[in-house]
Amino acid sequence: MGQTPQLINFNWTSVVQLLMFLLLMYILYKLLYKPFFNITEERKRKVEEDLKEAERAREEAMALKEEMEKKLSEARKIADDIVSKARKDAENIVNEAKAKAKDEAERIIESAKREVALEKERMVEEIKQKAGELAVALSLKILSGVLDEKAKKEYLMKMIERELSE
Repeated sequence: MGQTPQLINFNWTSVVQLLMFLLLMYILYKLLYKPFFNITEERKRKVEEDLKEAERAREEAMALKEEMEKKLSEARKIADDIVSKARKDAENIVNEAKAKAKDEAERIIESAKREVALEKERMVEEIKQKAGELAVALSLKILSGVLDEKAKKEYLMKMIERELSE
């Protein structure tokens, strides 16, 4: 019993086990850890690239949105200008039509005035002619001595009334 217990017993079995452990670690590193770390590194790189691509796409989308808003604003302005021009053109057409209608109405009124004046002159001529005929008829009756003074006046009044009523 004189021996002291050794905590670590160093023998060849321990060395072989240690070598086997190291060989296992090397094999695991080459076959498992290295590909796993490569995969995780590749995934990390891909995620970063995707994030960069997403940021670039977002910036591009924002630029396109701003460009589209600018084009939309320009299109609205052009549309407003077209509508404004159309309204002005419509107002001009209406004003021209009113002016033409007014000129036409004035022309029709002038024509009607001329016709009325001509008709008036014709009527005056007709009345003069009828009055002349009446005067001649009355003169003939007076000269013929057929009528007395009272009958002459009555006949003359009836003839004048009849001519005026026609």
